[in-house]
This record gives sequence, C-alpha cells and structure tokens, in this order.
Amino acid sequence: MKYFILVIAIIYFNPLVKSQEKFTVVSNPERILIETGENNQFVNSDFIITNLSSDTFTISKLVLSVYDNNNKLVYSRFLDNNGTAPGINLIPNREFMGKGTHLVFNPFPEFGLNMPLVKLVFEWTFTDNADREIKVSTDIFPKKSQGITKYLFPLKGRVLVYDGHDLYAHHRRFDFEFAPIKSLGFHSNFMRYAYDFVVLNNDNRQFSDSGKDQDYFGFNQPVYAVGNGKVIYASNSHKDDKSFNIPGMADNPLELYGNCIAILHADQSVSVYGHLKENSIKVKPGQLVKAQQEIGRIGISGSSFFPHLHFEMRTSILHSAEGLPSYFSNIYLLQKLPPRKLNSGLAETGNILEIH
Repeated sequence: MKYFILVIAIIYFNPLVKSQEKFTVVSNPERILIETGENNQFVNSDFIITNLSSDTFTISKLVLSVYDNNNKLVYSRFLDNNGTAPGINLIPNREFMGKGTHLVFNPFPEFGLNMPLVKLVFEWTFTDNADREIKVSTDIFPKKSQGITKYLFPLKGRVLVYDGHDLYAHHRRFDFEFAPIKSLGFHSNFMRYAYDFVVLNNDNRQFSDSGKDQDYFGFNQPVYAVGNGKVIYASNSHKDDKSFNIPGMADNPLELYGNCIAILHADQSVSVYGHLKENSIKVKPGQLVKAQQEIGRIGISGSSFFPHLHFEMRTSILHSAEGLPSYFSNIYLLQKLPPRKLNSGLAETGNILEIH
C-alpha cells in the first residue's frame, strides 16, 4: 500500500546565513493516515526538527497550504509572532539550540469532511537573535486507510471517551524525542490513536459520592475483545495501586499499562487493553479469542490515575510500534434521545457513547 512521499526543500533567505547553518524537518510517522469522523477529517502527525548549525534559532512562523489533485490551493492557515498573544505560542517547543533534535506536534490536524487532502505543504521560518532567517518547506501526502475494519467496542453500556488522541490529548503528545523517553528505546508514538474509556451510570456519573477508586462504576467491569485474534501478551500480576516499573519499560514497553492484554488480528494489527484489574485476566498468550469474548476487567494497574480502560490499536508490541486508527460498528452518540449511531465508527474525545 502506498502512503506518501516526503519532500524536504531548504531555502536560505538571508545571505548572512552560512551554508552549514541549516535545518531538516522530517514528517512522522512513516505512514501518515487520514482519520474520518462524522463531520471532520484528521491528520495525526508530527515533525522531527533537527538544527544542524551551532546557533540557536526559534520558530517564528508556520504556514500550512493544502492542495487538491490539480495542485490547486484549496486551504491555508498560519501561526506567527503577530499580536499581543502571538499565535506561534501554540507550538510549545519553538527554540532550537545548536546541534539538537526536537519533536513538534502538527498544530493543524483538523479539516472539513470534504477537504481534498492531496498535498499538505508546511513552510517553517526559523529566526536567530540577529533576525537571520532559514525557511524550510515540508510536503506530506496523507492517505485514507484502505479496507477499514470496524471492530466491536471493548466495553458495554454507557461510556465516556475521557481522553482520545486529538490535538490536546496526552496520547497525542507522546514526545519520543524527549531524552528520558528516548533512553527507554522508544522512537515512535505507539499510542498515537489511543483512548481512555470510562464507564458511566445512567446519570452519566463516573463514581458514587465517595469518589474512591473502588467506587468508580467502571471498576471491575468486563472488558471484551474487539475482534477475532490471537493473544500475544497477557500480564496479570500487577496490583491495583497505580504504580509501574519505569526502568522495566526498556525491556517491556507494555509495562506502562500494568495488567495488559495484546491481541494480534488477521490484518496484523494489534489491539491493546491496559490498566486491567489484578488477577482478572481470562486469557493467555497463544490462545485464540473471538470478538466480544470477555478477556479481563477494568482496574487501576500501571500508570493509571483512576479506573478506566486504556485501548489502542498499533502495529506491534515492540518499542518501534506505531499507533493505528480504530473504528467501531456498534457505537451510538448520546447527546439527546434516542442515541444517534456514529456511522463513521470514530469515537472522539468528550463523546458519551451508548454501546449497542
């Protein structure tokens, strides 16, 4: 399957900039996919920016241009230093000291449902303290997933999409260029399309009055396989104490999720179910499972603040894993009665869902 071709062009606009003072901007991940929701399209990508010079530069402007099949401009956005509260501040990591590499999250991830996302051109302007500029243009060609599989949701009843993978979600902002993370062996975002799901009661409450962990309505609720597959990982002995072995992630990246199950599906994608309850795992590695088979129960093991299910699709269970989009055939949006089926199958942060 063809996904995109990356083109990087470096142009020096100020003659005072020496030839060795340059940047590279590489889009990430290798396969840039378009998610399609009910009303919008989403391009979930990052940029790995490397300053090859010995000087410090700051991003002063970023322009996005979108082109259609005829290479005609159909959309444009920008961030720059104008205004009393400069828009460029939406990019957290803007300063690039000499000889360094940083990850920058794409600040323009959302587009209209009918926008032709054939070519996206990102034009970066970097400026030093002497107002010298370097401009770099990065082109990406994102593609919609082919042959989308719609899974069955891993929970039943009423569920809040507590945190998804939009621009503001913590799953989206996994900086694998951050030294402590990089030292553990990560060099991609395995949870690029991850979710945190919270079970609600009929009044849309997460827990009873006490608010203790065991009083969350989701605690000890069943978790189900989203599709047929083979169990390739199952960890069952972590306590429900919100702790995890950070150094151990260098050997086992799934240590982050405490009690956790990973299932390999026919298309070679892997579904991961994290923060499960101690001794609730009902499957073991090598076992074949069916869609909607109960595989465990919600807990608070691993890096978890409160009882919820962490769910993601990914390419493997290795440090090199990349996240994959997931769609569900049986989710209904509860904004008013009766609930409305989400035909796209895409759950978004903040949605309250009914699972049918």
